[in-house]
Amino acid sequence: MSTAGPASVPDTVGAARPATHAGVPAVADTAGIGSAATRAGASAVADTAGVAAAAARAGTGVAAGTAVSAAVLAPVDTADTAIAGTAAPDSPGRPATNRSTRPPLPPGVLRAVVRPRGADVPHAVVSAEVWHTEWARPLLERLGLRTVIADERLSCERVLDTLAAQSVAFVCEELPVSGLAAMTWAARRTEALRRDDPLLGVVFMVEDPRALDPRALGPLVRTLSPGDTDLPGFLAEVQRVRHEYHWEVRNRRPAAPPAREAAAPPARWTGTVPNFNVKHPSMLLPYALLSARTRREVYCEISPQEALLFVADSVGRGPAAAVAGVFSTLRQDVDRLNTALGSRLRLHLDHADDHEVIQAACEAGFDSVMVDGSGRTLHQNVLFTNAATELARRYGVLVEGEIGSIDGAGLRKWNKTTLSDFTRFVEDTDLDLVGAHVGQFHSFDYGFAATRRSLAEVGLMDDRATGDDLHAFAEACARVEKDLTDSGLPGYSAEHRLVAALARRATTEATKEATADATAEGAGPDSGPRLDAVFREARARVPVFQRPLLDALEREWLERRLAKVRRKTELWDEVFATEPAREHRYAAIDHGLVQTLTGVLRGTGRALVVHGGSSISRVDLASLPAHGVARVNFGSGVYADYLEALRAHLPVDLTPGSDAPTGDGTWKHVRRMSYLAEATRDWRSWTDAPPSFVDTFVSRLERCYAAPLRGRTPAEAPGGRS
Repeated sequence: MSTAGPASVPDTVGAARPATHAGVPAVADTAGIGSAATRAGASAVADTAGVAAAAARAGTGVAAGTAVSAAVLAPVDTADTAIAGTAAPDSPGRPATNRSTRPPLPPGVLRAVVRPRGADVPHAVVSAEVWHTEWARPLLERLGLRTVIADERLSCERVLDTLAAQSVAFVCEELPVSGLAAMTWAARRTEALRRDDPLLGVVFMVEDPRALDPRALGPLVRTLSPGDTDLPGFLAEVQRVRHEYHWEVRNRRPAAPPAREAAAPPARWTGTVPNFNVKHPSMLLPYALLSARTRREVYCEISPQEALLFVADSVGRGPAAAVAGVFSTLRQDVDRLNTALGSRLRLHLDHADDHEVIQAACEAGFDSVMVDGSGRTLHQNVLFTNAATELARRYGVLVEGEIGSIDGAGLRKWNKTTLSDFTRFVEDTDLDLVGAHVGQFHSFDYGFAATRRSLAEVGLMDDRATGDDLHAFAEACARVEKDLTDSGLPGYSAEHRLVAALARRATTEATKEATADATAEGAGPDSGPRLDAVFREARARVPVFQRPLLDALEREWLERRLAKVRRKTELWDEVFATEPAREHRYAAIDHGLVQTLTGVLRGTGRALVVHGGSSISRVDLASLPAHGVARVNFGSGVYADYLEALRAHLPVDLTPGSDAPTGDGTWKHVRRMSYLAEATRDWRSWTDAPPSFVDTFVSRLERCYAAPLRGRTPAEAPGGRS
């Protein structure tokens, strides 16, 4: 095996140093690590015994036979230099280059650790047969990846075992067969290569593009043929799917925002203010009317999950882009209402655990953001919170963190925030507001990361289910072939030959004909082969005794297509399974803990936030201002009240029936959002003359949620950042 690109490898003393010459395969000699190949395109083979001995002496644990890049003498560009904002030398002996320094942060804000960007370049594991193919090598080199070459002495599986998880973008091997055998062989190789990473991209090199239709392969699997120009798009698709699946991949560190004027200090808060969820944009109007009526600040909040499932029009550009669009629209609506009504409505991002989402809210002009790392360990929570705080401070946005997960279901709802964890969290961060678990609970799931994974999985299935779903047909052919073999029929039997002929017809000739017809009709080349025509032609030609075999193959094909649809339905039910409902029970608030936690914050300019306000009784709500609580967040109860007020104005039955076309949670969400979209489609015109139900809802907001928080406000409000 040999490597190309800035791969980080162990040297003879066990230190990891990156190779600095991209696209130059390097070698290890028989004495140990050896010398590097210095000319582009140079390739050699490592002596496996020498590498194994060197690895054993260094204690690195590298498997025997692993060839390691010899460009190990290149120095590491340390992160400390980049963090300090000073100019670091590009290489030993060269003068330092000018690098733009970042603006200073407020006192107490810890910078997130910056990792060398070279470490983010993924690997491509390429078999020696592909790498030495004249037309394939330039296509792979143009991608700029860290290339690792595998040969007969070191298989691709062993290379994957030696590399870090998720560091390999794809594996490229030669496809030695064609037809039905190629589909079966590709499926088995894909399964073997994805033993540790189900999102590993797999590329099979074919000399003739007609050898196998790539649509017959599974998700994130494709072919590579001469003149292919789609490989960069495939790499981008693999990285996009991993970005959606893995929280760690997209949250290493927030990107530095563009240079801008110094942000104004965050707005101060006075007293204890209510914070209401926005499940639908029309709910902004009653919140603004409440603020104008009481002449007090009122916060309205939306989580990324709510923005995606309740407000976003489309996720065609991806969940993050859809949520960013929602944020911009909400900011415009809030500004318009504040101007028209003289209200002081503030916009807050709730339960965000993605740096890109937090940055989108800051860029949209949100007044505050909640950095939610409560579902992780305390140390990870602090690291994530500090990185997000560094980002938000540049926009002059209030930052809230949370310590102690507030969970409405599961064991964590019994675990209140401990004083020691709270104290350490406050000392290690520089937040304005801190949320804690003091006995309350949520009735809505804020699992935005899980939703992104579900949407990514749905997208992968949709990608291979276009047209007649050749991937499902290939799986059906392989299953029927296996059944024929298990029943004792030899490979040369008429039945085996019939299945092979159908597979060849569906993935070669039929593809060409369908593509030509679709292009002529203007439908585009992705319409796919018409398998119904393939079956119809076969039924007209095969003997009668083989007709049952055709029907069995068609049944397998349709069952696999149906299985995909059922899986997608299950995913949608998981996304909408936690549709909020009114809670008829109240939480037992630990007032002693509230008083203790606010005591820790006293004199620091920070304040406590209490989530799950809908689970707190009126008596407990009235006691929170005396403790110095800055905000109380109300969610599911307010949404249920809004629907109830609207249904009194426009009656409709929203309960799911036994014959609902989807799962209960999904159907409940579909019915409610469809009703809200129809009943409030012109809500922006209600500013001058709101409907009667809006006044009724505002009165309930004031009586049940806002009034208790004004009962016993302390003489001196806790205040905010100045």
